[in-house]
Amino acid sequence: MLLRKRDRSAICAEIQEDVSREAIVTAFRGAMIGHLRSHVPGTSINERTLLASDFLNQFHELVMLLEALAVQPDAFIGDLRQWHPVGYEEHFSTSGIRDKELAVAAYRMAPPRVRAKFDTAVARLQGEALRLVATVGHALDGHQDLKTACDGAATRLRVLIDSANAIANGFAPEEHEEAETEADVRNQLTINTLFQPR
Repeated sequence: MLLRKRDRSAICAEIQEDVSREAIVTAFRGAMIGHLRSHVPGTSINERTLLASDFLNQFHELVMLLEALAVQPDAFIGDLRQWHPVGYEEHFSTSGIRDKELAVAAYRMAPPRVRAKFDTAVARLQGEALRLVATVGHALDGHQDLKTACDGAATRLRVLIDSANAIANGFAPEEHEEAETEADVRNQLTINTLFQPR
């Protein structure tokens, strides 16, 4: 809900009387998030979610590997057997991208609800990817049709990648930004109060 001027004044007066440690921590976190967001334009990090969908490239690569494997199994069997998922921070820490430190810092400050949702989608994707790699490995041993196994695995992975990608890019339902709330106003007023000249 949007707050009237009178309500803002009341909140400001309340804050000036007693700025709690909790309010300071919340205000500091808000300021840090604002600072991170100011560095995000021009990078692959989503400004609202503070997540980078580049992390999902490892799963896109697995899909391409499965498609190639269906056509030339002997050329790609070694790559499949070596494939394993890596976590978000490890992915960026070991990557050569320019903004890797920013990507890790932004991930750590991502809105908790969004990050929890993303982490759950990624855990599902990682688990399913490992299961599908094992299934395709089983097909390579001649226990089922390789092309069918690879096609099915690639299709399933695309669905899970799209789901995680939607969360990272702020397209997941119920994550749309809401109108300014009392908590948002209180956080900003706390910052203003802390840094106003005395």
